[in-house]
Amino acid sequence: MKKIIKLSVLLLCISTTAKLQNLDLSAIRIAQKQLSRTSNQSNKISKRNQNREYFIADKAVDPNNYYVGPGDQLHINIISSNETFDHNLIINPTGNLLIPSVGIVTCNGLTLKTLIEVIKKEIKSWNANVKINVELEVIREFRVLVIGQFSNAGYFIVTPMTRVSDLYDQIISDHNIKKKEILDLDARQLSASETFGMRSRIAVDDFYDRKLGMSEKQMLESDLLSNRNILIFRQSDTLRIDLEKFKVTGDENHNVYIRQNDIINIPYKKQFFTIQGGVQMPGKYEYNPEDNILNAINIAGGLHPNATRDSIFITRSKFKNQSESFFVNSNETNLTRLLPDDHIMVTYFENNDSYSIAQILGEVKFPGSYPITKGKTTVNDIIKKAGGFLPSADSSKIYINNNIIARIPDKELERILLKNEVVRSIEENAYVKARIRTQKGSIETSVNSLKQKDIILNNSDEIYIPRYFPYIEVIGAVNAPGRYLYKPINNAKDYIKLAGGVSKNASRKKFIIKSTTGQRLKLNKNESLSYGDIIFIPDKVDYNEWVAAKELVGALYQGGLLMYYLQSIIIRERDQ
Repeated sequence: MKKIIKLSVLLLCISTTAKLQNLDLSAIRIAQKQLSRTSNQSNKISKRNQNREYFIADKAVDPNNYYVGPGDQLHINIISSNETFDHNLIINPTGNLLIPSVGIVTCNGLTLKTLIEVIKKEIKSWNANVKINVELEVIREFRVLVIGQFSNAGYFIVTPMTRVSDLYDQIISDHNIKKKEILDLDARQLSASETFGMRSRIAVDDFYDRKLGMSEKQMLESDLLSNRNILIFRQSDTLRIDLEKFKVTGDENHNVYIRQNDIINIPYKKQFFTIQGGVQMPGKYEYNPEDNILNAINIAGGLHPNATRDSIFITRSKFKNQSESFFVNSNETNLTRLLPDDHIMVTYFENNDSYSIAQILGEVKFPGSYPITKGKTTVNDIIKKAGGFLPSADSSKIYINNNIIARIPDKELERILLKNEVVRSIEENAYVKARIRTQKGSIETSVNSLKQKDIILNNSDEIYIPRYFPYIEVIGAVNAPGRYLYKPINNAKDYIKLAGGVSKNASRKKFIIKSTTGQRLKLNKNESLSYGDIIFIPDKVDYNEWVAAKELVGALYQGGLLMYYLQSIIIRERDQ
């Protein structure tokens, strides 16, 4: 009898559990049917998210550090003994997540890991016999406030996986695009009304671009933005961001992920330090109050291999235009604090001439770079090392350039370019033309000249042997301008005849542009031609008698006016 009672109680418990489970599953089925009406909408949401620009992250999302918020989409998978339920749910704008048949879960301020635990706990409290899987399916976007004195400060669209460096690059990119649009508009407006004075100003600006590497126009506002003293105001905390230090060390504490409700302050660069000598990238850098000498060296790319580690020289400004200087040992660099306007000099041995190389290119058998001996190796020596000329080589033209010499500033050219074109002398204009034709430090020679006097090579010299092209070019007022085969027996008249003769609009003047020098010479009857020369016949200049008459009257009037003033001055002085 007792066994029958125990068996009845056991069957009753099993029946009750089954009913409860059936009830829970029925509720889920009902919820599933209710959601069927909105399934199309969910599918649209999923498709919309799939059509988003592919999300790129620097690493997998860390559930412990990812803070969820409005717009995050979760995939919840519930598995019972006989059915599976899938929900794609989005956290609503108030920061809540509605789980069908379960209830509302508050998500504000929770990490992804904590939210997953809360979701599982809520569903388990409703039905303990189901298996639950929760994953982050789509990462949200939100707007973050960036403050500062720069023109495009304001709100920017980011994600929880956006780092400060990503936002900084976005700000710079947006600013440069807007600046370019403004400059393009200014250029279009000025193109129609450009004056002589403007052209002179542009010439001077171009000169400074070449000399200094950057013009005032290129010094954009974005170049002044700090990347070492960025502040993030996060609730009651203030984070200091140093992107330069992040580049050097890779420490992510200097380049954190952005969170919703962060306020980011990007100031202008205010204080600097200078480092010169034995570092990889000497120059002027933005100062950070946490800097020490070691940080400064690392930001400048580290020490040069030939740097003397025991001779780091610091010059520091003091009050009343005074300064002090002292040495720092390499072992003390991490202990010596850096101050604004400090000048760091790392001494090092510079040996740029450990070996010398010359390069030969063009029509030789084995073009390339060859070692030379200072003061001994000649052009002919390198040509022999390169296997000699190819049959297609033009041995009458050998060009030698040196980029090191070419980079040496031409002080005379700089002086002339700073002057207005109107007040330049004939000799100054001639110098500018000559410098345009000839690169600084270049040499043009030939095999015949080298036989008489060979040229000794310097380090970094570049020899170029051109290909032989036997042609004469005839252009201008001829009936068939173009290129014609060079024959030593032909003269200028022969080539003009080959070009169909002069046209009706041809002037009487004829010129030859020499291929070797680029000079334009008046073509004489007995002028000898070389291959590559250009015969040029200009068109007649249109003559307008009325315009010429007006110019003549104007010139006579100005001359008469000048004579009148001179006579007045002479008479006045005579009366006195």
